[in-house]
Amino acid sequence: MADVVLLSGLSTSTVSRLWPDDFWLDKVAGATLQNLLAVIPDLAGYVTRRSGARLIESALRQCADAGLDVSADVLDSIVRQSDSGRHVATALTAAASVTCQDRRSANAWLTRAWGSASDIALDALFTTGPGALLTDQDHFLSQATRMVEAATTTSDNSLYSTVGSGILVHKLTKVFGASPIATFDAAQRSSAFLYRSATVGAILAGGDVDISRRYTENLRAKPLLQRNEIWSLASYSSDLAQSMDFSIPSTTTFSDTADLILHDLENRNEAYVHYLVTTAIVAVLAHDNGFGTAKRRLADTLEYRIDGGLEDSGVRAACTALLTAIT
Repeated sequence: MADVVLLSGLSTSTVSRLWPDDFWLDKVAGATLQNLLAVIPDLAGYVTRRSGARLIESALRQCADAGLDVSADVLDSIVRQSDSGRHVATALTAAASVTCQDRRSANAWLTRAWGSASDIALDALFTTGPGALLTDQDHFLSQATRMVEAATTTSDNSLYSTVGSGILVHKLTKVFGASPIATFDAAQRSSAFLYRSATVGAILAGGDVDISRRYTENLRAKPLLQRNEIWSLASYSSDLAQSMDFSIPSTTTFSDTADLILHDLENRNEAYVHYLVTTAIVAVLAHDNGFGTAKRRLADTLEYRIDGGLEDSGVRAACTALLTAIT
């Protein structure tokens, strides 16, 4: 303790008061904490970990109040992954709000979970079986379905309502193989996002190439769907910050988007590959012809997927056509 007093420049009384207190972090002033961070090794790491733990503790209390039981083993496995503490806290808080049918809160927390970094935690909410984050999965899924069904009676195009409802539709479609609600292709911004969410969820769940073909045809005919596709890809990858007006600055580059697409192009089912090569990649190239400086990698990945064998002749032809176009 004497060394901390000497190196930090804090008074002995201040350090003595904090030293034996297990909850000292709740009581320390900002300036005092800055002085301690400068002299105590790994204190910054401890503060970060403790802050994440407190977020999770708060989320667990909200889940308990909502009647949700969280699997300790699954929670622990997620938290052990890099930077997942705050993401799982966000997902659990959203789950509690959905269960309580607090639509405003649920949409706000779900929108915070929109993005590739949060998807491990968010997917665990909707996972059935051993990897399920919630032990009473059926109750949560029924409440999520109920919230989506209720939301269709409104025409709210706000950021939170659009993204929050879209996430629920997407995740529920992946679970059940079909959208819990009827979605339309582009009457307004919210319906365009819901339509894409359900479509991508169905493609991932069932691997039906015809769903991708219909989506591609609709998108080519409707500018709102085209704009929504670009916004969704770029905001999900964090290349684009979410904005209330869903704007897409012309200077936006798609480096992170390209990385995610290349990973999916290599690993997803053939229907999703068809969606990527006929819709997603085309949309990115139209905005960023350099494909985030990864155009050569795109060609290599296309060649890898073609050489690995594609059972659907239409998917193979689409991949070959795109490869020819970019090389």
